[in-house]
Amino acid sequence: MEPFLKYIKQLDADKRLLDIYRQLRHLFKKYKWSEKDLEKPPFYTNDMMELHSYFNIEKNNLLKELKLYFGNIDLDEVTGYIENEMLKINKETPLDKKEE
Repeated sequence: MEPFLKYIKQLDADKRLLDIYRQLRHLFKKYKWSEKDLEKPPFYTNDMMELHSYFNIEKNNLLKELKLYFGNIDLDEVTGYIENEMLKINKETPLDKKEE
């Protein structure tokens, strides 16, 4: 395991980022969105836009932190790790499936 991934896991450095993503999933669920709706959202609420903005800020902060401590990092590996964690959250908060 790459040192920066070990750092993320041991210090729970991605906690805020994943908490924000989890909040977004709950909002999507509240509005009865489907996974298909995420491809072309029917609307955006202020809460969604705010959380999306916070998510991007947290992601950038995490990347800056990793670069500070580890120098050149493999962004694809970090992104892959984050996406994998997001998939776990997707399973925790499944959205309805809509027929096409």
